[in-house]
Amino acid sequence: MKISFNKAVSTTLLVCTVAISPLFCARIANAQQVSHGIAAVVNDDVVTTYDLKQRARFMIVTQGIKPDEKTQQRIIRQAMRTLVDEKLQMQEAQKYEQTISEQEIMQGVQNVISRNGINVNEFTQNLAAAGIPLTTLKDQMRAEIAWQRIIGGLYGSRIRISDAQIDETLNRITANSSKPSYRVAEIFIEATPDIGGMEGAMQGGEAMVAQLKEGAPFRVLAQQFSSAASAAKGGDIGWVAEGELREEINAVLPQMEKGSISKPITVPGGVYVIALIDKQISKSETFYKLGQINYKVDDESETPAARTAIKAASAKLKSCDTLKKDVEGMDGIAAQNMGEVKASDLGEEIIELLSKTNVGEVSEPLVLPTGVVGILVCDRKVRGANIPNRNQIENRLMSQQEAIASKRHLRNLRRKATIVTR
Repeated sequence: MKISFNKAVSTTLLVCTVAISPLFCARIANAQQVSHGIAAVVNDDVVTTYDLKQRARFMIVTQGIKPDEKTQQRIIRQAMRTLVDEKLQMQEAQKYEQTISEQEIMQGVQNVISRNGINVNEFTQNLAAAGIPLTTLKDQMRAEIAWQRIIGGLYGSRIRISDAQIDETLNRITANSSKPSYRVAEIFIEATPDIGGMEGAMQGGEAMVAQLKEGAPFRVLAQQFSSAASAAKGGDIGWVAEGELREEINAVLPQMEKGSISKPITVPGGVYVIALIDKQISKSETFYKLGQINYKVDDESETPAARTAIKAASAKLKSCDTLKKDVEGMDGIAAQNMGEVKASDLGEEIIELLSKTNVGEVSEPLVLPTGVVGILVCDRKVRGANIPNRNQIENRLMSQQEAIASKRHLRNLRRKATIVTR
């Protein structure tokens, strides 16, 4: 729930007089005395104007740019949202009695700094020169570590990635193995009400592009502003094959040059900004070992019966080695081994069919002018680079599911919370 800040301030004395929450009042009083103002109240915790200024200043300094007034306002809004979320995350950490040691925090800080290719001592000195204490980053890291533990504890054991999900992903990747591969980084601006919905998300995306052109590091902007699961890795989602990402992004990637940044890309729920880190023509090739069963037809009216016969025969097939024996005695059904076939030698329609068929299964019946065909996928192998194995695919899918759970859990906390902002 969100109410106006002015109303909250005017009722603070009344709340304290009635003594609804002494701890809440004590925190407000302390913040007023020490930090000269309250920027937000999140349940029983406060975000001080000092906290807000320091976080916004930290975001500006780490971006390495001199933002105009409009950009400063956007950064302040983002800093406010981040601080509110961190308060909710730390309140949840207290609920589950999570304790983060100083050693863990410092290790996390060092990892973040190192990933950005900066010397830790140099980074600390630059912050100090800008009047920003290291505690600003440490507070952020404490909330991040606590939240990762909570999400892992609450949802890690519930998320199950099935073999079917891995097969589906692997099928899609191998079907596209002969197409170009892209090393991609992303920033996703979620169209939330507090930034003005899709219009605000588009403005945020345009601001990202402008700052990147001015020299702001993509990794830093992704870590601070992106709502995607890849934000913790600076937006880097690794190598992907053509057609593997969402349709709106797939349409843009082939036109991009290596090292370029896309214009804001509108998708349902927000806006993406994409960086093409690298691009290469894939040296991978998918090899299929295939078998085929077919049913000849002399007239189109026979096609429905032929499809039924192919499906019935498919259920009785055991392997490519026993293919002809498996269909013996089946009226109208003929079978043959096709041997090993390269994906590049197959038509697009066949590739699409095989991408939906697991090893050991028969494809959906394919209607041809001469009859109906079912293709048995006996084996599928990819030879070349940039093809993830099953464990890598499982880890990627797990990360995606945990990110969805994290976003949903935080959204629920926001809805239930009393959040007062100026």
